[in-house]
Amino acid sequence: MEYYDSFSLRRFHEDLERNAVSLAFHGSFSQDTIGLINISLQQNDNAKTLTKRIFSLVVEMAQNIHHYSAKKIYSEKFDREIGVGVLAISETEGYYIITSGNFIEQKDVLEIGERFEEINDMNDDELKTLYKERRKMPQRPDKPGANLGFIDIRRKSGNRINYEIIEKNNNNSFFILSAKINKSIN
Repeated sequence: MEYYDSFSLRRFHEDLERNAVSLAFHGSFSQDTIGLINISLQQNDNAKTLTKRIFSLVVEMAQNIHHYSAKKIYSEKFDREIGVGVLAISETEGYYIITSGNFIEQKDVLEIGERFEEINDMNDDELKTLYKERRKMPQRPDKPGANLGFIDIRRKSGNRINYEIIEKNNNNSFFILSAKINKSIN
């Protein structure tokens, strides 16, 4: 019997195993999706504080995809377009790693890079001050939220944030965001 599989679920499964991926999701990021991810996280044997911290990073990354992904699908349930992306949780011996990816508009690439360079060079006190300053600022035109997501991710992870922006064409790039959390958090 001939079997056609251009995707190769076998290789995908091997990649998940090799990289200790406990959760992977690709699709539209709605409140329902976030709820299902929370249920999945609650099934783990992690300490409650660690699970909360992981989930808070998942929420920030999912909201980033939901609001800012250049690739969107229409949701009849929510009667609006919802961002599409990918999110995964993996682990190493000392860390949990939460990684997300989504398409962004080319015009946003420079600003995103500058924001990460700024917050990755800050200590905890500087991040706290920046967070308070940004909360007082008016909302950016045509952008939802208070521009606090990346700062929140950096503060809650306790580590520098890794990011990569891969140009796909003249209009879009693929944005990868990765944060790690120490397993030793109580």
